[in-house]
Amino acid sequence: MHRFTPSKSWSVGFIAALSSLSMACASQAPETAPVAEALGAGEVSSEALRFLNCTAGGNMFAPGEVSLPDRSEYRLTFSADGNTAYYHVDSAEAPFQAIYETRKVNGHFTPGQLVSFSGTWLDTDPFLSVDGQSLFFSSTRPVTGTEERADSDLWVVHKQADGSWGEPRHLGPNVNSDRQELYVSATRDGTLYFASGTFDSDFNVYRAERRGPGYAPAEKLSAAVNSPDYWEYNSHISADGRVLIFASLNRPEGYGLGDLYASVNIGGKWTKAINLGPAVNTEKDEFHPSLSVDGRHLYFVRQTWAPFVPSDFYTLDTLCLLFQ
Repeated sequence: MHRFTPSKSWSVGFIAALSSLSMACASQAPETAPVAEALGAGEVSSEALRFLNCTAGGNMFAPGEVSLPDRSEYRLTFSADGNTAYYHVDSAEAPFQAIYETRKVNGHFTPGQLVSFSGTWLDTDPFLSVDGQSLFFSSTRPVTGTEERADSDLWVVHKQADGSWGEPRHLGPNVNSDRQELYVSATRDGTLYFASGTFDSDFNVYRAERRGPGYAPAEKLSAAVNSPDYWEYNSHISADGRVLIFASLNRPEGYGLGDLYASVNIGGKWTKAINLGPAVNTEKDEFHPSLSVDGRHLYFVRQTWAPFVPSDFYTLDTLCLLFQ
């Protein structure tokens, strides 16, 4: 725990200075401090810092409720109030990949319920819009006809007047291609960020701005995020569009097979992506990042492959990026 003398608030510079004192032999703020600042640490109450618990690698999220030992859960997304969440589950039995909803009741999450539009095709990577009115996801469902697609495309469902989900809508050719389109997220103004590529070649991160009822042609992000030598995928954009967190494989500075990285948008340009460090990453495989709408909590998946252990969700307060 990090304990500080009570005060109204701390500036980021002062927090960084104090955090350096709490780390043995530390002489400067960690490289991840600007990410925490961009996620809202600029003015933080001392109460939020006094009992901040920063466990290296984060803590398992909702064990026994959402994170279950006998299955693999992937891509967690929350409503703005944190009381409703969606995720997808891989199963050896039908439905093989499907999206589930859970609600927080009296401090605990209810058993996941299959959403109305999922369960026939391979549906993955749900993302709930900031206003809670749209749920984006990846799917192999056919755009036309009845044959399952060989690749995944991006789709969206909108909430109806009675609170139910409507029919899935394909996001169209400006977003989707004959490659795999996976793991979409959206800013408050509706700009999409997602990965596109193939499993036998490469993945990169793209963005597509809203244009009328649809989207402008997708654009590949700069070399600050994407590289020619490694996969960049599982991208999640903060609600205000300032922070992009994504997964990348087998980078030389990495801690394990897959690590989480972040880039900050400053004046319309992305900073060179940095590894989120031991606050998040371990010798295992970390991927599928998501942020709470307010940016204060990071959620992600951790997987062990050898020997295989089903994946679970982990979480940490993003203020912990100031203390490593």
